Amino acid sequence: MELLDNIRPGQKNNETIPSDMHAIPVLAEYDVVVVGGGTGGAPAGIGAGRKKAKTLVIEYLHGLGGVGTLGLISKYYYGNRVGFTDEVNRGVAGLGGQEGSGGWNVEKKMEWYRSELRKANVDIWFGCLGAGAVVDQGKGKGVVVATPFGRGVVLAKTVVDSTGNAAIAAAAGAPCTYTTQEHIAVQGTGLPPRELGAGYTNTDYTFVDETDTIDAWRAFVLGREKYQKAYDLGQLIDTRERRQIIGDYMISPLDIWNRRTYPDTISIHISNFDTHGFTIHPVFMIRPPDREKLSAHVPYRALLPKGLDGILVTGLGASAHRDAMPVIRMQACVQNQGYAAGTAAAMIAESDYRTRDIDIKALQKYLVEKGNLPESVLTDQDSYPLPKEKIARAVEEVIYDYEGIEVLLADPERAMPLLKSAYRKAEDAKAKLAYAHILGMFGDNAGADTLIKQVESRQWDKGWNYKGMGQFGASISELDSYIIALGRTRDKKALKPILQKVKHLSAANEFSHHRAVAIALETLRNSSAAKPLAELLQKEDMTGHAYLDIETVQETLPRSSTDNTTRTKSLRELVLARALFRCGDYQGLGEKILKQYTQDMRGHYARHANAILKEK
Repeated sequence: MELLDNIRPGQKNNETIPSDMHAIPVLAEYDVVVVGGGTGGAPAGIGAGRKKAKTLVIEYLHGLGGVGTLGLISKYYYGNRVGFTDEVNRGVAGLGGQEGSGGWNVEKKMEWYRSELRKANVDIWFGCLGAGAVVDQGKGKGVVVATPFGRGVVLAKTVVDSTGNAAIAAAAGAPCTYTTQEHIAVQGTGLPPRELGAGYTNTDYTFVDETDTIDAWRAFVLGREKYQKAYDLGQLIDTRERRQIIGDYMISPLDIWNRRTYPDTISIHISNFDTHGFTIHPVFMIRPPDREKLSAHVPYRALLPKGLDGILVTGLGASAHRDAMPVIRMQACVQNQGYAAGTAAAMIAESDYRTRDIDIKALQKYLVEKGNLPESVLTDQDSYPLPKEKIARAVEEVIYDYEGIEVLLADPERAMPLLKSAYRKAEDAKAKLAYAHILGMFGDNAGADTLIKQVESRQWDKGWNYKGMGQFGASISELDSYIIALGRTRDKKALKPILQKVKHLSAANEFSHHRAVAIALETLRNSSAAKPLAELLQKEDMTGHAYLDIETVQETLPRSSTDNTTRTKSLRELVLARALFRCGDYQGLGEKILKQYTQDMRGHYARHANAILKEK
């Protein structure tokens, strides 16, 4: 058995561990190693194997298919069911595993993946965990694995990170994004019960940070308590949002809404913005697209971790704004994306390419022949920047229910002067308000006085409480949106009308109202807001919603498989404490609450609170 010498597991800044400190045995060498045999990983292995690459798939559990099999979400919602995915569907049906309404038998789908991998001469290591990366001078050269027989290294020419959590890319030193000080928005999560013979079991009642061992343990304890009468629990936590790489390109929800095309498209995804929670992008704070079916092109560059060679990242770990993920995370689409990534990895290994030097047109032609992509991708160019005529037309039409807002937000540099001019010229009150609203969201104070009048003249409207399963459209009210826009103007006169609204809030009001004033006030960062925020937090049932121990988790057990109430209360307390802290705090209340949440058993809350406190 060889010992690894000059190549070491990737550390921060791609440092190496001296060989005399940590000699790790080299267990094997492959052309392509795929880490994770789930929705994207099993197809990646098949794609690489069919291209004659010596390929290994590493899977921690003892079955393939991920969320769609061991996660028990055994039914397509949306998704582009062409090409390789069509082959999967026909293959599972041929085993007698296809069920009604786009569903499948989970055992038979796992077996189809296993048999197709073996037909392609792909090796599969079950019960093994991808535990790190091997990096040499900025290039991924393999992975560190934890096996039932101990730790070792598998060297590879190309690595496909299909962990769904960008785990290998992160270990290699790739820049990543996750829950930070910016926001606490995350799509809802579930851990399903498993009954004998059951297939489709979809849940959404919590958040889970899969990088946090304590949080993952909490999820299983909660699941055992919640589903005491079930035969078993699912083996896989069904998270819909995880850590993502910052890639050579990051897909925006505006790219999707504007139907952007690219010269390097490798998969086309179809869905709507099934957000499983609230959204953060400015476009959704003005006019969300609701249930509109959309087609999203995903470029090859979104699978490449910035500054790192030799690694491709698929699925939930790919590079995209978190509000774009609801459209591009569908199982049918990720299967096709994984197949494309595996094919690319094999091409790279065969020709000893760097990942960025691949013949993208050759890859696309192969995928067109497979049926994954239409022929149009072979001649597609980047459809950005948008034509100036389209932007000018959008400025004229945006006053009609914000039609074309996605065009304006996609190119603020060119849209802003036109919007300011239109605001100054507008004589109709409705038009003037629409322009002021958009300018405010852009961070411009030209329309601040118009927004102030609007906020002052209105009472609180019907807001939004946290909703996971089946959440479409706006997650804030109309008045909420005006308040957020007013705060973003950073106009000193904005403080008074917003604080007037704070006085009328209590635990009886919806979460979106609390979130709106919190965002607006922390944007203004005026110390005069601290006391009113503290007084709001001191009202009945506004605090005490951190889960600091497993007993609290069990005592507050949500009975519904799509519970929202516990998340609403905790999120409300956390966003208000964050705003209070950023406005200078009052008698240490904001800091006290945030410190409590740093000990919360729910990893996302703890991660967010810690990041806020570090701003001090």
